[in-house]
Amino acid sequence: MPLNYLDVPGFLPIYPLMVIGALVLAYLCGSIPFALIIGRIVAGIDIRQHGSGNVGTANTLRTLGWGPGLLVFVFDVLKAIVGCLIVTFALTKVGAILLEYDPSTLQSADRFQMAYGITDAGPLHDIPLALAVIACILGHMFSPFMHFKGGKGVAAALGGFLVVTPVAALLAFSVFLLCTLLSRIVSVGSIVAVISLPAWIAVFHGGSLTYIVFGIMAMMVMVAAHKKNIIRLMHHEEPRFSIGSTKKALSTEETHGSEESTPAAKDEE
Repeated sequence: MPLNYLDVPGFLPIYPLMVIGALVLAYLCGSIPFALIIGRIVAGIDIRQHGSGNVGTANTLRTLGWGPGLLVFVFDVLKAIVGCLIVTFALTKVGAILLEYDPSTLQSADRFQMAYGITDAGPLHDIPLALAVIACILGHMFSPFMHFKGGKGVAAALGGFLVVTPVAALLAFSVFLLCTLLSRIVSVGSIVAVISLPAWIAVFHGGSLTYIVFGIMAMMVMVAAHKKNIIRLMHHEEPRFSIGSTKKALSTEETHGSEESTPAAKDEE
């Protein structure tokens, strides 16, 4: 029979405390505003005052160029990966601590399982990891370092789901690339990709209803964050992304005025 963690002395006080603490750290990881940091390091600017004002990859790329833009993307993905790995470590640590209570009462197979944490594909494992992804996304969107404002969570979602449901995350990212290249509109790629995510999770990670449910939740949060983009798409006002002409935009803004004066440029992904 599988190990019943509730029968293990100390499980209830240790498990929730470790999970809650790890989720707080995951949220703080997700909330690090790398676009703001890199903008200040590279060009000495507040990225929120340029282009669309969005603290994300696309606005950094449009404003500062490919190098800083890709750097922001990589760090936004990595911060969510780190956040989810913190929760994974916490689950492993729970097992290690519980072994110290009374290892003699556990069967050898249970001791092996406990030593490597809550590793069974069940709710005690899946729910904290799924919550870690949501925490990283919400941290990116509502950063305490920016008065609880932020980006739209797409890169953070990619990093988190790469840990939890890697195949689904990679396929959703492929959808993003394809739709963005075909439409030349970043928000189209983002919206279609996040909508496709729960379907990919259901196909390739269908054994966990938890991941499917949280995938739907993440989709709803990120689609809601793109509300203004959707309205502009309906009115054919969403700006297109030109790969060949992506350069530093600061000199253009100084000469012709900030892009913030153009409504269609606001809130781009």
